[in-house]
Amino acid sequence: MEEKGTILIVDDEVRITDILNLYLKKEGYQTLTAGDGLEALSVMQENVPDLIISDLMMPNMDGIEFCKEVKTRSEFTNPYFIMLTAKATVDSKVEGLKIGADDYITKPFNVKELVARVNSAMRIKALQNEVVEKNVELERYKAAMENELQLAARFQESLIPPDGNISPGIRLTSIYQPTIHIGGDIFDVRNAGDGQIVFFVADVTGHGIVAAVISAMIKLSFIQAAADTSSPSAIAEKINRDIVSTTSEEHFASVFLGSLTPDGSALSFVRAGHPAPYLCQHDGQILPLAPKGFLLGIDPTAQFPQQTVSLSPRDRIFMFTDGISEAEGRDGELFGTGRIRQYLARQGASLSGLLDLANQWSGGQYQDDFTLVQLEILERG
Repeated sequence: MEEKGTILIVDDEVRITDILNLYLKKEGYQTLTAGDGLEALSVMQENVPDLIISDLMMPNMDGIEFCKEVKTRSEFTNPYFIMLTAKATVDSKVEGLKIGADDYITKPFNVKELVARVNSAMRIKALQNEVVEKNVELERYKAAMENELQLAARFQESLIPPDGNISPGIRLTSIYQPTIHIGGDIFDVRNAGDGQIVFFVADVTGHGIVAAVISAMIKLSFIQAAADTSSPSAIAEKINRDIVSTTSEEHFASVFLGSLTPDGSALSFVRAGHPAPYLCQHDGQILPLAPKGFLLGIDPTAQFPQQTVSLSPRDRIFMFTDGISEAEGRDGELFGTGRIRQYLARQGASLSGLLDLANQWSGGQYQDDFTLVQLEILERG
C-alpha cells in the first residue's frame, strides 16, 4: 500500500501508541512514536511528520509546551497537530487551540472516529501544502517579474537624455517619474539632420509595460524622422502614422513637439492633444503654447499645423505631462495647471521647486507617470 504521509504519535501510555500505530499503519500511514514532548522533538530532528497526535498530560514536556515548540520553530514546517486529552474542560481546549493545536480529541476515543479525523486532517494538510507551494511559485514569479521590470526601467531610463547644455545657447533640465518601474512618458532632445534642435514630450495612454513599449517606439520614430527633417508638423505626422500602424485602437499618445534654432532665437512647435506648455519669458510673462491638435494614434491622415514664436535669452520653455497636473490633494481636488502657472511666475522657479510643491499637495502620491522638462535659452556670447 502506498504510504499516505507520516504521523508522529506522542503519548506516555504505550497502550495508546500501540493501538494508534496499528490502525494508522493499516490506513497506509508511516508512523513514528515518542513518550513525551522532549523525545518527540528529538525524533523530529531526523524526520518531520505531516501530522502529530499528542497527549496533553505527559512527563518532562507536556502537550501544551510541545505544541508551542512545534508551532514556533520554522524547521518543522507547521505539521497538523491533534491533541489527545482526558481533560475535557473548555479551558484546556481553548489553551491548546490558542497555542496552535488544530484539533482536539477527548480520551477515551473511538479508534475509527480518530482515524476518520486523521484522514480529514491529512486532506486539509495536503491542501495547505499545495497553497504553500503555489505561494512559493508566486513569490518566484514575482521576483522574476520584479527583476524584469527593473531591467526594463534601466532600459527606459537610458532613453531619457541627460540634463545639460544641448547647444551653446540651450540648456535642458528634466524630472522623470513613472508610477511604477516603467511608464508611458517619454521625451527627447537632439540635433536634426539640418542642424536645427528638435525635441518632444509624449504621454502614452496608461502606464506599465505596454505604455513603455509604445513610448520607446515613439522615440524611435522621432529619431528616424529627425534625421530627414526638423519640421514639427512632418515629424508629428510620421509618428502618428507609425502609432496607428503598429498599435491597437485603444492606444494613443499626446505629444508636444518643437524645433529650435541652434542659438535658441526661434521656436516652431505643434501640440497634439498634450497639456499646453508654458513659455516663461525673461520679463516674467507666462504664455501658454496652446495650438489645437489631435492626439497621435487616432487618424493616420491627421495634420498638425505648426506655429512659430521668437525667443530671447533667459526665456524658458516648460513642458509637463498630466500626471502632475492631475495629482490629487487630500480632498480629491486636482493640483491643476493653474497652480503650475502660478508657481512658474515666481522668482527663481525651478523644476525641483515645482515637484516639492506638488508633493506637498499630493502627499507624494501620484496616480499617473509624470515628466517635467525645461529648455532654457542662454545668454548669447
